[in-house]
Amino acid sequence: MMRSLTLLSLGATAVFCFACGGSGEADTPGLNDTYPELQPPEQGVQLQTVGREIPAGGDEEWCEVAELPGEPDDVYYVGRAELAMARFSHHLIISVATGAQGDSPRLRSEPLGTPVRCPGSMVYGNDLTVLTTSSVPYSSDELPPGIGHVLHGGQRVVFDYHVRNTSDEAVRAAHRLNLHTADHIEKQARYFGFYNQYIEIPAHSTRSFTDECVFKNDVLVWNLLRHTHRTGTAFEVSWSGAEHGGEHLWTSNDWEEDIRYRFDEPQVVPAGTGFRWTCAFDNPTGETLIFGPEATDEMCILFGQFAAAGNDASVPPQSCYRFTPP
Repeated sequence: MMRSLTLLSLGATAVFCFACGGSGEADTPGLNDTYPELQPPEQGVQLQTVGREIPAGGDEEWCEVAELPGEPDDVYYVGRAELAMARFSHHLIISVATGAQGDSPRLRSEPLGTPVRCPGSMVYGNDLTVLTTSSVPYSSDELPPGIGHVLHGGQRVVFDYHVRNTSDEAVRAAHRLNLHTADHIEKQARYFGFYNQYIEIPAHSTRSFTDECVFKNDVLVWNLLRHTHRTGTAFEVSWSGAEHGGEHLWTSNDWEEDIRYRFDEPQVVPAGTGFRWTCAFDNPTGETLIFGPEATDEMCILFGQFAAAGNDASVPPQSCYRFTPP
């Protein structure tokens, strides 16, 4: 029996579907005048932003809060996430709070479907966890069997979107999110970020920067993502520590299209082992580029997805940050 419920709450739309008849394996969605086209999942939830008009030449970051349909007793075991976003989107990060009720006080008090300027989703508290992220118009993030996210009806979801409109007309920043549900989840999926924030690329020059970070605990890793901006050229990743230290894993030569490396199956990465990564840049501008949040700045980050190895569900965050020379 087909069942669907469309909820409209302060302008934020959620579509709740079981056996809605969508393909569940969408091709890259097309763009219309307002929203990216993305069919709701066969089993799961679709959320979309109200969005924001970005003026010609605008370089803006906005946050918007939506809410999962249903009651707190409704449980969503999410094993796959799809994202579609309109043209000129620089990034989209989807987060939820991990507090006792899956919310933070700030997040619970935020009006739904109301875009606000923000420097990132951390404005809603430090207990947020990333569900999925993208820097391309369409992405599909399928998690390994048994690994995923456990969400609840009424839980609030943060859309953090950054748009750089390089056209000569205003554009609409708009997004759709499909959360495909699974039968069960055994391990919680999480993101790590290895940040090298000590980068400086003088005008009309090339530079490369190498750093490495290791994990504090035994973890499972199945996915790596590069993040640089437009002057990023080659991005190389190799193992760090243990028996495979120095072994090359991946070279990406395209900062927009070739951004993801996926292992054939989740890898057990012991504590004290991690990754070494190199970001190369070619700066054609007349300005020195440094690490910063604007699309005209630069970044050198290795992101990835991990879960606890074994049965230890209390593994702490695994990100690391460099602010000074190595």
